[in-house]
Amino acid sequence: MFVFNNRFAYDSEMFTERFFSVGVHPWDAALVKQTYLEDLKVLAAHPNCFAIGECGLDNLKGPEKVLQKTVFRLQLALAEECGKPVIIHCVKAFDELQEVCKPYMSRIPLIIHGFNKSSQLAGDLIEKGFYLSLNPSLFQKENFDFSAIPPEKLFLETDTNEYISIQEVYDLAALKFNMSKDELKEKISLNFERLK
Repeated sequence: MFVFNNRFAYDSEMFTERFFSVGVHPWDAALVKQTYLEDLKVLAAHPNCFAIGECGLDNLKGPEKVLQKTVFRLQLALAEECGKPVIIHCVKAFDELQEVCKPYMSRIPLIIHGFNKSSQLAGDLIEKGFYLSLNPSLFQKENFDFSAIPPEKLFLETDTNEYISIQEVYDLAALKFNMSKDELKEKISLNFERLK
């Protein structure tokens, strides 16, 4: 039995057929103990562990920023050691996030989870090497310039929105990116393969 995200306990046998990620959410950074980090390393070595995360920085919730940064840096180092991408949670901390991630930018793929900010920020993050996984709410923004996101830096998600399916997200994204749904699926599938 292993514990991760400090909220759930899972039997390792349940990971035999699905990809998963492991990490410490910034809200839970104060709960981390050394034994937890050792368990995280064991889980990260599992062949179906696709990524480290959701981890990162949050200026609205969670323990003090110094602790969040420390725990985030430990996970970035683990991701580099394991050769895994990182799924990043960031709330109102993008400048600090870029500073913390800078040493890792060319060494491991970094994916911003649930991105729904401005096209200017999207362009800045992509220019620095981040991938963006788009929150469905972004497709409701009238003034967002989707050309700021090249398809080779794109992922899609439903996040916690139970009112929209991933198929509907693909439909919305295909319209915004001016391509067929099949073409979009192929491009995102290639992105996923590149990260493995």
